[in-house]
Amino acid sequence: MELIKIYQGNVISARDLYEFCESKERFSKWFIRMLSYGFTEGKDYTPYQKVHPQNKQALEDYYLTLSCAKEISMLQRSDKGKQARQYFIKAEETLSKLKANKRFEYWDKLQEVRGELLNYLLEKGHTQENFMQIDYEGRKVLFNGEPLPDEVLPNILLTARSFAVEISNEILKKSDETDLDKITNLHKDNHHEIREVLQQKTGKLPENHHPEQDIKKLDK
Repeated sequence: MELIKIYQGNVISARDLYEFCESKERFSKWFIRMLSYGFTEGKDYTPYQKVHPQNKQALEDYYLTLSCAKEISMLQRSDKGKQARQYFIKAEETLSKLKANKRFEYWDKLQEVRGELLNYLLEKGHTQENFMQIDYEGRKVLFNGEPLPDEVLPNILLTARSFAVEISNEILKKSDETDLDKITNLHKDNHHEIREVLQQKTGKLPENHHPEQDIKKLDK
């Protein structure tokens, strides 16, 4: 059961943890107090903005590494904090097992290039929600319809996805594009080209591949 959403396989939202732990402090005051325990920007946490689901206002948030999230959970000295800490310990154990699995190498590469695309968008003043929508549009094109989740893609499709996203990253670095529609169309075009390459080289379209076991549930 996913108590707190884990993004890109290894980071969480500070606000998600704050809300789960049911702190009585304001988020900004709570997070500043957590930072006083010696966490380092760029190593333990990374600032970003997210959009409030109701009023659509931009909110300051922070990506926390699992290790940082585990320590902050322990600092809560509450049943909720203890529950969160145990959850992150299990998540770290799962990641450790996955790293011993060959398929995880392909998954890890995809998460790396997706993270680069996310960071590019955040630097241009866009949001995580923008990133999720842009990447979803690319995935839809790759599958010519509703896509399979990345977690169940076979190795060849994990590789195809990584290549498409990496092409987007390289083009965006050179063009310094900021327009969301243009970025979305670029990402869709790259997935379309990779779709055609797969068909030409393998004789098989992405939607004709069978899903594999959810990579997050794999053991050694």
